[in-house]
Amino acid sequence: MFDGHCDIFTDVTIKRLQGETQVLQKHHLERLKKGGFTGGCFVFWIDPPYTENPPARLEQLLQCASDELAECKGAVLVRNLKEIEAAKTADKFYILAGMEGLSGLGSNVEQLYQLHDFGIREVMLTWNEQNAFATGAKGDKTRGLTDLGKEAISIIQEKKMILDVSHLNEKSFWDVIKVAQTPILASHSNAKALANVARNLTDDQLFAIRDTKGLIGLNSFVEFLHDDPKEQTLDQFAKHAAYIAEKIGVEHLGFGFDFCEFLSNDSLSSFVSADNPYIIGLEDCSKTPVFLEKLKEVGFSDAEILQIAEKNWLHLIERVIG
Repeated sequence: MFDGHCDIFTDVTIKRLQGETQVLQKHHLERLKKGGFTGGCFVFWIDPPYTENPPARLEQLLQCASDELAECKGAVLVRNLKEIEAAKTADKFYILAGMEGLSGLGSNVEQLYQLHDFGIREVMLTWNEQNAFATGAKGDKTRGLTDLGKEAISIIQEKKMILDVSHLNEKSFWDVIKVAQTPILASHSNAKALANVARNLTDDQLFAIRDTKGLIGLNSFVEFLHDDPKEQTLDQFAKHAAYIAEKIGVEHLGFGFDFCEFLSNDSLSSFVSADNPYIIGLEDCSKTPVFLEKLKEVGFSDAEILQIAEKNWLHLIERVIG
């Protein structure tokens, strides 16, 4: 399986700054493999309270990830499909690096070239905030993509990086759709028809992503499943999968679980409203096989589950990155 959205680099940074080494090996790889994962998109996210100085935090994140990957024998940074296949042959966990928002760039759009050189291959313009490039889900509803954001998209497409719209507000989303020329990714979002929250996607947004030949990654955070805590279940999660597949086709569906069980409750409470952000039975990535069984129960075939679990992601990577 491939997890299209993961914040493990945040944990790597926290632990390395406290003096630990081999964080992936000690804390993450065994759990990922137990869950059936062979790879994932690990993002660089400016976590609260470091949102007060995003460029400084981005520098820390990149340095800690670079140091970690240099010493980790069980995982490797990949930049294209060929490197993914090589990693799988070598039985190494493969990491596609992404940016969960560009606040760390300030207004320096040219830094995207440096991030590409580092190995970044997936980019969101914002997290929940509004910044120099666009407006996130918690920003001004009337503000959308900026001229600098359009320039950023031009560079993202020029360098063959995947453009991700998961955290954009609706105005920014539609502004992006107007100018994007490559398949669009929503790496960790669900269906707004089943859970009416800002981070989920309307049917029209689902159709728009489909029409770009893009992909939607299913998000396991409970607040994106249902507004009633009693309905924030594995069954409800599977309903989101079935709903999206019925609307736009199983070929446009993947996983973007957004597991964060390794973050402290204090960290989570700064941006998660639910008392318990985890689905009972799917508290971390090691429990993922139980969700695959739920997908069978709602009608997905074994072949379709393989598509969702990895093949659709690899097809997107091949088409956009190469």
